[in-house]
Amino acid sequence: MEKYVRKLGRNSIILSIVLLVFGLFMFTKPLSTVNALMILFGVILVLDGLVHLVSYFSIKDEYRFFSSELVQAIIYIILGFVLMINYYNISYLLPIILGIWIIVDSIFRLQISLNIRDIYDSHWGVLLAMSILTGLFGMVILFNPVESLAMLTRVCGAILMIVELISLFEDFSIISRVGKFEKLENNMKKEYKDMKSGK
Repeated sequence: MEKYVRKLGRNSIILSIVLLVFGLFMFTKPLSTVNALMILFGVILVLDGLVHLVSYFSIKDEYRFFSSELVQAIIYIILGFVLMINYYNISYLLPIILGIWIIVDSIFRLQISLNIRDIYDSHWGVLLAMSILTGLFGMVILFNPVESLAMLTRVCGAILMIVELISLFEDFSIISRVGKFEKLENNMKKEYKDMKSGK
């Protein structure tokens, strides 16, 4: 039991350290992180496309007619290479798309808040204020896409580092106490046996 828990704890510590380093990289090099993730995602898409391609030519001819794997393979491979070649432009477009989506969503919420303003206890003023705030946030992202992308990546990196630091503390705490838990468990078993034997 003790060896098993310690092994799990060590594996968890290693994973937490890797994620902690990744979070630090996200915080210190946000744009490089996004570009690297775009390239990685492109590689994954190409590999997935190649798997579908092999799978398509591996199946029997009578089943191939019903298979869409060839189309999937071509689409994934093309998208993967597009991501790998144009990673910077695509990563630049992400915050612009996000900003537009936030602005459009805030406009809908603004309309809803105005529609319910005559309903008693509808809290339409809160909804109105929130829609205006989110709309302004969307405009900030839209007009400063690179800075906004860097800020969002840094925030994600900071959150990841905090979570993994907490996880590391918990892992070390569990490992340091597992021996005590094992000893306590053995003592309880011994006491139980003694009670059964009437000692």
